[in-house]
Amino acid sequence: MSPDRVAVPMRRGWILVFRVLGAPGSSVQRVAGVPVLLLRLFGLLCLVTCTSGDSQKDTSSAASETETTGEANPDDGGPEDEGPNTDHFMEIKARVQVELYTTNEAGGREFLSWDDAVGPVGEFPFGSVFVAAYRPDDEGREDYFDQHTVTRPRVTGDMYKLDIDPEAVDAVNIYATLDVRGDGVVGSNEPMGIHPDPIPVEAYGSLTDANVVILVDWDRWGPGGWGWQDVGGYTPPVDTDGDGIPDAVPPGGCDLVAIAGDVEITVPYEGGNGMVMLLDNAGGGPYQQKEFTPIPTGSGATAEYNMGVCVNAGPMQIVAAYDSNGNGLVDPADLWGAYISEPGQNGNPLVIEDYRREDVHVEIPIGGGGPAVSVVPFVRLSGIAYPEAVPRFSDLATDGGEGLALHVVALKYPPTPDFNVSAFEEDAYDAKVWDSDTLGDEESVDWDLVVPANTIVYLLAFVDADGDGLVNEEREPVAYGGVGGAAALSTGDEGHAGIGLRLRVVED
Repeated sequence: MSPDRVAVPMRRGWILVFRVLGAPGSSVQRVAGVPVLLLRLFGLLCLVTCTSGDSQKDTSSAASETETTGEANPDDGGPEDEGPNTDHFMEIKARVQVELYTTNEAGGREFLSWDDAVGPVGEFPFGSVFVAAYRPDDEGREDYFDQHTVTRPRVTGDMYKLDIDPEAVDAVNIYATLDVRGDGVVGSNEPMGIHPDPIPVEAYGSLTDANVVILVDWDRWGPGGWGWQDVGGYTPPVDTDGDGIPDAVPPGGCDLVAIAGDVEITVPYEGGNGMVMLLDNAGGGPYQQKEFTPIPTGSGATAEYNMGVCVNAGPMQIVAAYDSNGNGLVDPADLWGAYISEPGQNGNPLVIEDYRREDVHVEIPIGGGGPAVSVVPFVRLSGIAYPEAVPRFSDLATDGGEGLALHVVALKYPPTPDFNVSAFEEDAYDAKVWDSDTLGDEESVDWDLVVPANTIVYLLAFVDADGDGLVNEEREPVAYGGVGGAAALSTGDEGHAGIGLRLRVVED
């Protein structure tokens, strides 16, 4: 090696060679300023390299030991927080299926197979399916305990899985809703299905028969269906009488006015896009929506929005939510907020007139962050069933038959003659049965059923007079629970009580 080059041994087998720029035989004091700086940088480099090597070796060793033994690194301040123990949670695992129907000329609902709708290899034409375990509270709101989102549903149905903490709730209800427009928001009038019975929650328990079916009107939501005519604006009805509930869609649409402002998320933000939405005062909607992408601020996040709404729409709600549970939807289990009149204060309703507003600021969360959209999964139907022509149910039994049974059911489709009661499991939203021993000499029975809100059910009572498992047979009594003696009944969002089911033989 030449005399103006110096070799310095380094750790890990490295050798650093540098050149001294002074003349041969010169002392260090006579080395120029730049080489001195290089020497100092070399010393610093050696120090950092050596120290870094030790540090990396120690960290790697400690991490490896922790992963192998499961023991905490004594230098990290204690054991890592692995989150709550969920081993004792109850598991609910079942199927959610979307079924299609059409309406015939007589107004009756008819089942439509997926093959007939989209062909043997057709794809699912709608958005995600949201399944939730919830419990209504005393004020009519829902508390959510777990949710599952099927982001790419199949026409053959899909499995869902919910894990419920038995220490948080003793029973839950299950419902599923379809983002039928595929717009990323679970609205108040989306097609919905329910599991009719409350499910007791038990530690280490499991349940596999809580299947849910969502019925979808293909005439409305299939390609070219009439339901799509208000999409692309969700043209909101106008509140013409000032009662806070929109009355009718303006003919030919409406002129738009802008509503704009800031969105402020005041809690730690971990991702997820959001929506600003226009609702009516009953929580219906959204009639209009505008997506926003929050920008993290450290303590939360912020965004801006600008949304067009109908001129003179009247008192409406401006609300917002972001995808806090990371399932790709804005749903009732996310974190919600609203337009604020001052920080932390819900300012709704906002009267929408004929001029632009740029000061409609939104804060998330408001009021605990619960959902502003009114999603009413189920309602109750109840009443009394009694025979018309005889005083007691026992008088309806057929001589030589195998016993008597009374069935009260809310069917998805109109019944056919000689209907097998085993089909109630698949074709009924809910069903109740009383055998001959239970009926005894009763003159009437009280009944109640749980059905999806805001849909049509076929409410009937049947007497299986000969106990053969077939109902709606000739000369067997039946009762219809719809309006005007029909079976079809609109459930609404409050249900119905006091429905009388008068069982009689229907003459042709």
